[in-house]
Amino acid sequence: MKKEWLIDTPAELRQIAREILENHQAQVVVPLVICLRGDLGAGKTAFTQELGKLLGVTEVITSPTFTIMKQYQTAHTQWHTLVHIDAYRFESEAEAKPLHIEQIISQPNTISCIEWPEIIPTTTPDYAYQLQIEITKDEQRRVTITLGKEQ
Repeated sequence: MKKEWLIDTPAELRQIAREILENHQAQVVVPLVICLRGDLGAGKTAFTQELGKLLGVTEVITSPTFTIMKQYQTAHTQWHTLVHIDAYRFESEAEAKPLHIEQIISQPNTISCIEWPEIIPTTTPDYAYQLQIEITKDEQRRVTITLGKEQ
């Protein structure tokens, strides 16, 4: 699977999140892990916010840059928990080990969004969706999704 969009507003990220959910329902692999890649300000947290709206999260979703990880309960029938992880502050992958991220993201009925996954590469599963967000010269966002670690 590889798909690409050019978008103008953060709200358009919701349709991309919807397509991932629909595609993943056809997959056997559960839980759902989405690795979010892109420069600062590209829209990684905005994607997680739009996904949270689709899942019925009532809390305000904010960047977990300083807390590293946040968990939200959803109102969705299949997906009960949304986990939002930001690995930006880790200096090495070893710093992530005490948080037991691998166990948290492998829980049933859980969707995990991981910002800066390249900092913790062995923590993210091979079956994760890779979502790359690039800012174009026109300030649009080019969003590319691939399935699996190979891009």
